[in-house]
Amino acid sequence: MIICIVIPAMNEEDAIGETILEYRAAFPEARIVVVNNNSTDRTEEIARAKLDPERDLLLSESRKGKGYAVKTGLCRLEADIYVMTDGDSTYPAEHARKLVDTLLETRADMIVGDRVSGGAYSAQNTRPGHNLGNRVLTVVISGLAGKEYRDVFSGLRIMSRPFVGALDIRSSGFQVETEINLVAAYLRADVIETPISYRERPENSHSKLNTFRDGMRIVSFAVVNWIAFAPMQVFVILAVISSLVALLLGYRVIAGFLETGWPYTTTATIASGSGIVAILSLFFGISLRILGRNTRRQEIANFLEEKRKWNTRLDG
Repeated sequence: MIICIVIPAMNEEDAIGETILEYRAAFPEARIVVVNNNSTDRTEEIARAKLDPERDLLLSESRKGKGYAVKTGLCRLEADIYVMTDGDSTYPAEHARKLVDTLLETRADMIVGDRVSGGAYSAQNTRPGHNLGNRVLTVVISGLAGKEYRDVFSGLRIMSRPFVGALDIRSSGFQVETEINLVAAYLRADVIETPISYRERPENSHSKLNTFRDGMRIVSFAVVNWIAFAPMQVFVILAVISSLVALLLGYRVIAGFLETGWPYTTTATIASGSGIVAILSLFFGISLRILGRNTRRQEIANFLEEKRKWNTRLDG
């Protein structure tokens, strides 16, 4: 069994060395891939000194963004299990080891380290608005994905080979965890969230996440993918809104005509246009649902076939 540990890192000179040593101790059999994401400090130098040159890899990703770094790391090596963690030493390696054992026992597609349920994240994160934003976005993304999550932004994820093979990461930055969750919901993947502890960053290590800017990017990314994955829901909502507008304006036209005898031409035109939009929205939603259903079924079937092969390999 091959385990690959992917560690994206940007300006983590105060934490990357400790992170590598800790995960090496917990996973002596694994191959570690550190992706230096355009760092301007000694991150690359320290990582190179701590990695085993005969087994591990140090990659460089010049495009700035966690999504780019994660994709680069996941695409480099073939493995049976992928461990994705951050280079800031906040995710204990011993907990990652337990999550790997859980994946092997349950044969789930992804195990997520849940920092939120036990209060570990709230205790360590003191940035104003950060905890509230995390909770709000978790609710929004859970609703868009059609599956309830507790910690959609956790950077500790244990993923099976078939699931990683089905990922086509397109996000550039901190939207990557959101994208992984949405893909899991689309594939009806088996996802388990397990509570873990969450440590404070080293003294000179700082989060690169901007609460408002990155939060807006995450929401917009989730909405765009929601439209792509579930167009029927989007167009039905649009059809309902347009129908209500048409009915309200239509009532106003009829009531006004009966009362005054005036035709209310402008209002009638808007009401008719809203009715047409409602009909077209419903038509487009149904059409895209029919076209997308067969594609989704085929992608899920391919995913399950790869999962069967993976299970056979682990059993052998």
